Parts: sequence; C-alpha cells; structure tokens
Amino acid sequence: MRQLVRLNKRAFSDGSRFTYVLRYTDSAGKRRWETLGHSDKRNAEKQRAQKERELGMGYIAPASMKLSDFVEDSLAKTGDQIRESTQNGYRATMQEFISEIGDKDYQAVTIDDAERYRQACFDRSNTPPTVTKKLKQLKAIFQTAVKRRQLDENPLRFITMPKCPKSEIRVYSEAECERIVKAARDFALAHDERGCVRWDLVVLVALATGLRRGELLNATWPDVDFEKQTLRVSPKADTAETWL
Repeated sequence: MRQLVRLNKRAFSDGSRFTYVLRYTDSAGKRRWETLGHSDKRNAEKQRAQKERELGMGYIAPASMKLSDFVEDSLAKTGDQIRESTQNGYRATMQEFISEIGDKDYQAVTIDDAERYRQACFDRSNTPPTVTKKLKQLKAIFQTAVKRRQLDENPLRFITMPKCPKSEIRVYSEAECERIVKAARDFALAHDERGCVRWDLVVLVALATGLRRGELLNATWPDVDFEKQTLRVSPKADTAETWL
C-alpha cells in the first residue's frame, strides 16, 4: 500500500539538534510539511500513522496550534459548561506549563514535559495537593482533546501524581468554639466598629456553615436568606467589595 505520509528529520541551524516533520500531499493536491517540534521517534511515528489514517479517509486534522492557542480553543468549545473561575484556573495552569516547557505545538507535548513541570512546581514550593490539582487540570484539557479526536492519546495519562498524606482533622470542642467567638467579639468591641471587621460574626458563620475562607469572606448580604436561614455561595464579579 502506498504510504501517504513520510517522516523526515530537519536539523536546526546550529546542527546539534533536529526535529521530525511530516511530509505529505493534502486533499487539494498541495505538498505540505508539518513540523512536529520534537525528536521523539516513537511519538513521531504515531503522529505519522494518525495523519496517514486521516488522509486515507479524506479527512485533514485541525491545524497545529501552540499551547496558548490550544487552551483558548478548548475553553471556547467548552463554553459555559464550566464556571468562569474554573476556566481562569485552567488558563493560569497552562500559562505556568508554557513558561516551563515553551509555547510548543500541543501535539508535541510528552510525559517528559509533564514531569519537568511537576518538578518545577515543587521547586516553587507548591504543596503536593496544589501540584496534584494543577496536573489534573492539564490532564483534563488534553483528555478533552482526545475526546474531540484532536489527539490519539493523552500525553499526561501516565503521569504520577504526588502523594498527598491525609492530615488529621482537628475538631474544636464546644468550649473551644465559645472561647474563639468571645475573643473575636472582645477584639471587635475594643476597636472602632466602623473600621473593624466583625470577626465574631465571621467566626460564627464559619462554625455554623463550614464555608471555605474565600467563600466566607466573599459573601454579601444578598446571599443571606434570613427566612430560610441559609447562606448561598455564588460566584462574584470583581468589585470594591468582592473579587472574582
């Protein structure tokens, strides 16, 4: 069977390194060179085989994209299926990833890149749970590309997540809770009420609801339903009183 896609090497200008490129003729009869941006022979052969299948079916895969464009394309297709704050988290993590491995073609990302980024996170003193969260975000983005048939496989599928030891949960006794509330109330009363946060109210709400710190401090009066005795956690805009 005639091979539709050929795999070649292209040397860099300094002659010390090379990258693989795909050479083929597209459906319009034009000769194409597609730089893969890496020298991993196994990965390059998989990409060649995928391009071969696509050409054989008369289908041309989406054009190559840098990681910065790839994440925006992915989030645009996902739309409002995920919250804006979640989208911002994906963007921030991808930007960190790019700063470490470069803004390369998303199809050229390897597990070596992921491991390099994982170590860079630890070098920046990120905690194991934080590193795990970031790796899961990247993994989710690439897995979405697999589902959309932009990739054959997820380059982070075999990445080892950091071990996150479970810390013992410290439960305050009723007497301790009372002392905390009293200390907060005494502090508030001892300072100018107009310029002091009512920490006793903040502590009471925290004890009664179990809200996270960010959720608690970003709550506003419209979130409170006094009749139902509930407090609604909702996303906020970036204002003088709240943050995104």
